[in-house]
Amino acid sequence: MTCSAANVAIPRHGLRLLLRRLCGEGRELLVPNLCPACGVRLSAELGEPCAECLAGWRPHAEPRCPGCGGHLDNALKFCGECLRMEEARPWDLAVSAAPFAGGIRDQIHRFKYQGATALARPFGRRMREAWERFGGAPPDAVVPVPLHWWRELRRGYNQAELLAREIAAPWGVPVENLLRRRRWTRQQARLHFHARQKNLQGVFAPRGPEAAAGRHLLLVDDVMTTGATLAAATETLRRAGAQQISVLTIARG
Repeated sequence: MTCSAANVAIPRHGLRLLLRRLCGEGRELLVPNLCPACGVRLSAELGEPCAECLAGWRPHAEPRCPGCGGHLDNALKFCGECLRMEEARPWDLAVSAAPFAGGIRDQIHRFKYQGATALARPFGRRMREAWERFGGAPPDAVVPVPLHWWRELRRGYNQAELLAREIAAPWGVPVENLLRRRRWTRQQARLHFHARQKNLQGVFAPRGPEAAAGRHLLLVDDVMTTGATLAAATETLRRAGAQQISVLTIARG
């Protein structure tokens, strides 16, 4: 059978392939695959950083400290910093994906303060992988550390909640906002250790205390430095009856 340029017969399966290709190319034009860390155009998996940015992703050396999630720098159960704490860490286990240094620190700052929310996917993936290796079974629920409502409104998102959703989805466990901030607090990064503790006294309250009772909860935040924020959140969930509380962060400062 012959056909003219104006009347070309295209097999049905060929038409489907053509439409699929056109749609794929159109999507790439409208939403190009960019590195979520630096913005360079990629041909790799959507949402995964470029090779140069991936070079900055260096996990903690092993073994790991269960108190803070960082490198265990001695032959004891906890690292030197955890052993020097005036009080023991209030959670049962902490896991961190990487040190808060170099390229990872820069990427976290972009994610947290500059609206680079696409980084939630690669950050969440590495946090989940770290938990599966050093933490164990999935928890009953993943709980993001909340921001004050005004700070979240100004920023446009809670970075801990974005991470929590990326972590929880493959496990099929819920993300539950079981905590709220009672009042505005100064940014922790600008305070020394004792000022951080004072800044957070009574800052968290449970949302529906019965929701925490008897459960294993995984608290998620971006960075642990002194651990004061996570400690205040943990103590609030303990008072609400949580049976086990673990902590998961992108980085340990």
